[in-house]
Amino acid sequence: MRIPSYLFLLFTICSFGQKEISFDLEKILPTWQQEYKVPAVAVGIIKNGKVSYAKVFGEQRIGVPANRESIFTVASLTKPIFATVVLNIISQGDLSLDEPLYKYHLDPDLKVDTNLKKLNARFVLSHQSGFVNWRNMTLSKKLAFNFEPGSQYLYSGEGYEYLRKAITNKTGEGLPKLAEGLLFEPLGLKNISFTWNPSWDTDKVVYPHNKNYEEYKYAPRTELNAAAGLLTTIEDYTKVCSYILNGASISESLFNDMMTPQVKVKENLFYGLGWEVIPELSNGESVIMHSGNENGIKTFVVLLPKSKKGMVIFTNADEGFKVYQKIVTSYLDEGEEIFEIKSKKLVPTEKYKISADLLKNYTGTFEIKENVTFNIEEENGKLKLVIPGQKSTKLVAQSEKVFLVDEELKVEFVKDYEHNFNTVILYQYCVKSYEGRRVK
Repeated sequence: MRIPSYLFLLFTICSFGQKEISFDLEKILPTWQQEYKVPAVAVGIIKNGKVSYAKVFGEQRIGVPANRESIFTVASLTKPIFATVVLNIISQGDLSLDEPLYKYHLDPDLKVDTNLKKLNARFVLSHQSGFVNWRNMTLSKKLAFNFEPGSQYLYSGEGYEYLRKAITNKTGEGLPKLAEGLLFEPLGLKNISFTWNPSWDTDKVVYPHNKNYEEYKYAPRTELNAAAGLLTTIEDYTKVCSYILNGASISESLFNDMMTPQVKVKENLFYGLGWEVIPELSNGESVIMHSGNENGIKTFVVLLPKSKKGMVIFTNADEGFKVYQKIVTSYLDEGEEIFEIKSKKLVPTEKYKISADLLKNYTGTFEIKENVTFNIEEENGKLKLVIPGQKSTKLVAQSEKVFLVDEELKVEFVKDYEHNFNTVILYQYCVKSYEGRRVK
């Protein structure tokens, strides 16, 4: 990729974290962009509760320079912004954190039962709703409870959408109007929205790319979704994060709830209200963070509430997560420990041996829904799960049909009437979440 001449700048930030950081961007960031084939990288930094830096590097699409006005889609970094709006509504007394949501919205796939009566904003924001991530990736295509709300963790965009619809019915106002009145307008933000703003210049759109610099088919979202699709500049998103570090205009008790572990994800990692939470690092600092992951969109925000510092990073390519991890670990003293906790996985023990000549029976491309696929591949006599835009993971055999990736993900192969493995089921935390049918 051609690195534009305007990239050759000196990036100097003093006393961020516990060390002086003087960093020649000309030598480092373009190298990472080239290594991982990431056209654009946006970096926002908060120091002492204030935005101290916001800059965009590279190209929106090949040949089109990016700048501070470039509009990124940030994938699941939408969720903390939605959560902030919800917590403001709760702080104002228009909704209770623990009141049942079925009074304000009833999805046509559900009926009023014990589970539905337990569903509330607390369980939704901390991913304890009992819903899978998206119903259209299940075989039935219907919304259903997989466990009692509040009883375990399972990441769910459906839960956020359920809460959005309940709030709309309760307040009589849609999310865009609520966000504008409670958050964006008071902060003076003009370049952040849950859907595309027709007054914006389409020439400012940042396009997602694969690892070969090829653009994904993309258009900024016009369909409202509380869990994904937020469009923003790096500066406006970083300003919201600064606002959050300074209390987010909510009550102290509610702010503490936001940062308090509500459910355990794995060792030392929890979910609060809208955020992943590390309660305490080795230096006594606490962490709230979130990542975003779609095809060609890899984003990350990390905030340290005690010291009121943080970083926001947007990228527009499949390997962008490798770049944002390098940036965070280079700038932030706590960065390596944060990613060590976030990335730590239980390594399962192999309990079943599959002969090399049978591995080909498992490999192939499997489709969850139109244009959403994953691959099962063989490498060095072992199977691996390959999801586009993500790091491949080894499958550890537990039986002929069941494999583990880690404590979160289980993979089950299902034979058809001809005894061929043409269906693969993915389980998250023992909940059947996705089903793929062989297409190749």
